Amino acid sequence: MKLPFRKAPHRLRPACLPVVGFTLLTLAAGNASCQEAAGQAATPVTPAAGTQAAPAKDAAVQAQPPVATVGRTIGEIIVIGNKVLNTQAIITISGHKVGDPCTPEALADMEARLSKSGNFGMHHPDQPEQWVRVQSQEVGTDKCTVTITVDENDKIAGINLTGPGPLKIEEVKALITPGPGGIYNIEQIAQDAQSIIELYNKRGYSIEFGRDLGMDPNNPGILNIPILVTRVDDIVFSKKHKTKDYVILRELKTKKGDYFNRKTFYERDRARLINLDLFDDVNFTETSVGAGTGRVKLTISVVEKRTGSISAGVGYSNRQQLIGRAEVSETNFQGRGDGVTLLWETGGAANRNSVELGYTRPWLDKHQTALQVNVFDKTVYRFSNSLQSAGQTFVGSNTDNRYNEQRTGATVTVSRPLHGASRVALTVRDENVRTDPLALSGVNTEIIQDGPIYSLGVSLLRDTRDLILDPVAGGYQVLTTQVGHANLNRIINGNGFPVSQAITGSVSFSKGSLEMRQYLSLQGPRKHLTDEKSAIALRFLAGSSVGTLPFFEQFFVGGAESLRGYREDRYWGKYMFLGSAELRQPLARRLKGVLFVDVGDAWGGNYSNVNLEGFTQSGFSPHVGVGLGIRVGTPLGPIRLDYGVGTEGGRTHFSIGNSF
Repeated sequence: MKLPFRKAPHRLRPACLPVVGFTLLTLAAGNASCQEAAGQAATPVTPAAGTQAAPAKDAAVQAQPPVATVGRTIGEIIVIGNKVLNTQAIITISGHKVGDPCTPEALADMEARLSKSGNFGMHHPDQPEQWVRVQSQEVGTDKCTVTITVDENDKIAGINLTGPGPLKIEEVKALITPGPGGIYNIEQIAQDAQSIIELYNKRGYSIEFGRDLGMDPNNPGILNIPILVTRVDDIVFSKKHKTKDYVILRELKTKKGDYFNRKTFYERDRARLINLDLFDDVNFTETSVGAGTGRVKLTISVVEKRTGSISAGVGYSNRQQLIGRAEVSETNFQGRGDGVTLLWETGGAANRNSVELGYTRPWLDKHQTALQVNVFDKTVYRFSNSLQSAGQTFVGSNTDNRYNEQRTGATVTVSRPLHGASRVALTVRDENVRTDPLALSGVNTEIIQDGPIYSLGVSLLRDTRDLILDPVAGGYQVLTTQVGHANLNRIINGNGFPVSQAITGSVSFSKGSLEMRQYLSLQGPRKHLTDEKSAIALRFLAGSSVGTLPFFEQFFVGGAESLRGYREDRYWGKYMFLGSAELRQPLARRLKGVLFVDVGDAWGGNYSNVNLEGFTQSGFSPHVGVGLGIRVGTPLGPIRLDYGVGTEGGRTHFSIGNSF
């Protein structure tokens, strides 16, 4: 888009403006060229209305060439017409001095250099022969006097900068070199205009300059810098079928009528849409509405995923073992971006049924308040193996010696953004927990507890990951605090007698945890969000609690999601920490290899003396697991297969999704 200049006095002379700009914006040269300013005749142009024409001169005088004689030298240089620039400065700009040869070529060179300097000619922009005139007069037999007559530009008394838009006016004014008190220089203004363009481009914006860029003809001494920052005229969609327009528009930081920021639109907004996990691909384009309008139309093209699914089958995991499973899910319910899931499982290690119903509403209001509700009657499998009393005889004939928890209840979470990538969440939980009536004796019976439990949790999180499903840059941090209360009933063991050692009655507790993740690309930032890169992923997790915790409310460490190379929930306690590092290397499309190391432990609390075969506990003692794995990309997320080796041997872990 070219920037027009009015051909009138006190404006930037188009002939000497370099081409500058970014994408839609160009400072364009006019009809006359800088070569004309160097001495070539320009085609006369009729002055615009209000322009005072140059006074008529005798034709013979105008046609008379400057006098110069070969063999003579310059004995004196006289400057006429300057008011602000001193004589010596003008002589220096001319490139010649006293003692130089006084030849026609030298005089023409002096005139060309001064004309190109940008300090002269604003009063006669279309008459370059009036900008600078260099003549000589013979003095004696070997000298000449050179007279330089200049049409000096006005002195800048003030700067009128308009339309800076999202940038502070002081920040833009600081780039204008000929400030108040200096002389108006068209060449310097062109360079300053380029610097202003680059400043806006660096911040992600594009601009144009108005037609009246230059000295104001109606206010002598005032330099006008009119800026037009590009705005969003409209946002339209292509290829979209199911998803409602508002589902996409509400995610965009770029709004209709706003200043158009390319960094926000092409980077942040595109990432937000991809992270919705509703689209296989998202592409943006921009189109100028028209020259000089400062408006662009934005087009968003999306390829929608199949967000609804019905599945049934048989599965296996370390924790649940062999299960039957059926699931109905829709992550874009009625095209509104809501999520609904219904999951049913049967069998497993405990041969029980589990039912879970979930609903997610990502936008309850214009503030992006989100709602998540889960209602469940599910079995939680601990340890992924049979428990036996360590060296003790079972009481009675009960042969069900697995420890599992049947949890019935609901959780409700409401969250809202705070600032930037930060968010706060409030979670309310109401559950009734029933544990297996294991035939344990002694202190081991402390883990058999039933009863209702209520808790209230607050979380503060910050998420700067570039791509949530497969990050290679950014981080994720979450700080959570939780207060809870449980009414634990007296448990009847397999022989029909109450378990005397079990902690029962009304208990209260508080828990806190901090998780920090960081992702570092080894191959530089992504040019496209879907690019696969080698990366290092780091995680640190720590937790602490006070009060009396039911056994099932402790921190557990071990297994596919935490300490690989160890059985599920291998360590427990009122304190925990975990550190993990992974090297993730793409091997082929949708296939990655992983090397990992985990260090962690859980310890302390009322149940540290429980002694189950293979599950003895001690004080703080970090445990290390190392291994390798593969990740296979699927529509459900990455399928994860890891093999880890710890101090108790090696274990294979199978799951869906990255562990962090």
